[in-house]
Amino acid sequence: MVLFFVCSSCKTKNPLGSDQQMQKEMKDFPALSDPYMGQILPGMEAKVFDPGIFPKGESIGCSGFLNSGTVFVFSSMKPGSNWRIKPTYVMELNNGKWTNPQIAPFSNYNPYNFTVSPDDQTIYFTSLVPPDINSRMLLEQANIWMVALQMNVWTEPVMLGKSINTEQFSENYPAVTENGTIYYMSRREEGVGKTDIYKSEDLGNRFADAENLGQTINTHESDQDPFIAPDESYLILCQDREDGYGKYDLFICYQKEDNSWTSPINMGMEVNSEQYEFRPYVTPDGKYLFFTSNRIDPERGNIFWIDAEIIKKIKPNLK
Repeated sequence: MVLFFVCSSCKTKNPLGSDQQMQKEMKDFPALSDPYMGQILPGMEAKVFDPGIFPKGESIGCSGFLNSGTVFVFSSMKPGSNWRIKPTYVMELNNGKWTNPQIAPFSNYNPYNFTVSPDDQTIYFTSLVPPDINSRMLLEQANIWMVALQMNVWTEPVMLGKSINTEQFSENYPAVTENGTIYYMSRREEGVGKTDIYKSEDLGNRFADAENLGQTINTHESDQDPFIAPDESYLILCQDREDGYGKYDLFICYQKEDNSWTSPINMGMEVNSEQYEFRPYVTPDGKYLFFTSNRIDPERGNIFWIDAEIIKKIKPNLK
């Protein structure tokens, strides 16, 4: 498989620099093979995911595998740079070997946070700084967009509708179910706390108006980075609660038979630390939970992963 990095947005000036500049900075990468770049698969305790591909000294943000695990996308930020603009890189498994990271063709849309949808082809992302003022339909708030890999070509990013995106508030960290319902965080006047978790159902020709998940899940502080299971059976989110291990931890809620949610459950010391854990997602094959943490270096985020069986292990008896 060969990806064709084509989309009309690439004609816009890329604020992140040229591919030549990027390749100069990202050299001497190891020869990588296998679905997960030769990494030893994790067990029931989170391990750092470090195949030697990430820019040294930079903070790693979101990441995701798509196209049956043959494409890997991640974002990275230099120390002291504009936090709204994070270069997004893409790699592919081609003839059994992973290519070196290249700037993604949609990177000039500045995907601040993103997740891969269950269709294994679509990335839903938040943009704080779109590349073209004409695309700022809803002012300079954080809005949710989508971009897809179709026939090995990246499509033009599309902003989602006004039932989700607003002029007054920010919408961030979108994650989508297999039936198209989208979960995200937003700071709104009617919210429970500072930032709450919302969802909008896919009605076919549009998304339903935002629905706050309520006080069972949301706190009076900031509730962040929701990842929803494809079948909506569980929700992972980042929260600062009294039963945390330090700063923000990953918590999980399980959906009951009546479609209500359990209260958030701390995912335990196997996942969390005294530092921040955030940006969770489960790979489309359902095997691994990835997330970002600054436990190694408080100034930088690193990617960690753990066997997704942890989700079943801590699930309570819902009967």
